[in-house]
Amino acid sequence: MLKLSCIDWRVKENFNTMEIGDVFIKLIEQLNSSVFVLLVILVATFFLAWKISSFITAWRMKRDIHNERIGKVEKMTETVIELKTKVDLIYQNTNPNGFARSRSPMSLTEKGQEIKELINAESIFNRIYSKLKDYIKDENLKNAYDIQTISLETAKEHFLNLLTKEELIKIKDVAFKQGLILEDFYIIFGILLRNKILKEKNIAISEIDMRAPSKTL
Repeated sequence: MLKLSCIDWRVKENFNTMEIGDVFIKLIEQLNSSVFVLLVILVATFFLAWKISSFITAWRMKRDIHNERIGKVEKMTETVIELKTKVDLIYQNTNPNGFARSRSPMSLTEKGQEIKELINAESIFNRIYSKLKDYIKDENLKNAYDIQTISLETAKEHFLNLLTKEELIKIKDVAFKQGLILEDFYIIFGILLRNKILKEKNIAISEIDMRAPSKTL
């Protein structure tokens, strides 16, 4: 153990007239080099730990703020999708040539069934189903109403891009002859997608109306 007696007697004699910095230097000179190195390492370790702790705290605060913002964006996205779906359903209900009606539950009209057969929609859907499903996050399918909403939105955004050249030409031909636009056809694939997912999850189609926002308030 290092004792005070190891300090040079001249340091004690001149202590009152020396600067604190000089005293510190004299003390260092008397210290064993390995002890000094150990002290330096300890100080550096404490400083590094403090810096890391400060960084982690700041990072956690930023992460919490980021997660909160993501949650708000996801909520807004869900609201927008729901509103867009409702607007599309209103359009289908008021359009005399609409392919679907908001019955209990929403289903294809006679016109929709006719167009479905003309374009061979079942065959097309069976081919593109897995690709449509890849666009859907399973955790978003919380109930039958969510499945319907997300299925319609997914079909609307992606079904045209998944068609082959021949399929697209055929649908364009039917659209031209029937006085329709290509976007009108999504509702057929949206309903087929909804029915397929409901069946896979063993959810009754009648639960759609039970889970609709107006029914759960």
